Amino acid sequence: MNVQDQPIFASGTRGGAMYTKNRIKEMIDNGQIPVGMQCFTGDPTLIEIMGLTGFDYVMLDSEHSGNDPRAMETLIRAADSVGLTSFVRVPQATDEASIHRALEAGAMGVYLPEIDSVEDVKKAADAAFYFPKGNRGICPSVRAAHYNPETFVDYTAWNNNEIMLVPMIENPSALADLENIFAHPDVHMAVFASGDYGFSVGEGMDMLGGTKVKAAYQEVLAAGAKHNVAVVGGPVLAADPDSCREAIEAGVRVFSLGLDSVVFRSACQAMADALDEGARGTKFTRPEKKNWGFAAPRPHNRLADSNTAI
Repeated sequence: MNVQDQPIFASGTRGGAMYTKNRIKEMIDNGQIPVGMQCFTGDPTLIEIMGLTGFDYVMLDSEHSGNDPRAMETLIRAADSVGLTSFVRVPQATDEASIHRALEAGAMGVYLPEIDSVEDVKKAADAAFYFPKGNRGICPSVRAAHYNPETFVDYTAWNNNEIMLVPMIENPSALADLENIFAHPDVHMAVFASGDYGFSVGEGMDMLGGTKVKAAYQEVLAAGAKHNVAVVGGPVLAADPDSCREAIEAGVRVFSLGLDSVVFRSACQAMADALDEGARGTKFTRPEKKNWGFAAPRPHNRLADSNTAI
């Protein structure tokens, strides 16, 4: 019997435990809309708060942040404690060691940044899946496998069924191979990163305000609908009910709302601004505010704000 034909759940083995289904994959299949946040701070407290306030998943960044493999285990434990599904954005899409470490720490999938073609997805799949789907080396002494050699075959079957690869469409090369990328059998969810794409085509940080970015976004949404790939999106910097509804109507099926550091910054700035405004006109004053070159996000252009990755 092949590994992929064996039961997903470990049972009847001393020291065994059930491997949980991928909740985000189930939500998508059941017509529900998952929502997640990008985590750059590596703070378990913020991750717990996400889970306690209605978020379904967290994307743990290791491309632009200092989160390392040791930190990832702690962060994924925090996410597990509040029912959050964890994804890890690896530093490079074809970084085999980073893919191994993210999945062995307990992530339910990996975000694949700056892919250029379906060949990058194939390399990532080879690293993420065990025989016969991939060529990943075995090691039962890892968290995701419950540190248990006796149930390791069950773990490999579970891994091959539940782990998600999430390609990030961030440049024209990926867009040119979009049909092949979305047709890959292990791609069920994908990101259109309008910020990176805009920079790569000379439209800067205008997000979905740029002509080329808008056209690329529509291509991604159309390909997602054609291949049944859930496109991750939504008003990442400033969400309100209307902008979320617009994203749903446009074809977004998984929401990414907020970056933890930016959300905290915005909350801090809003509180300080409230006091400044409240003190104005009284006999008291507030110190002059320094211009840090950062304006708090506000819903001024729903279409332009509807990107999912910076």
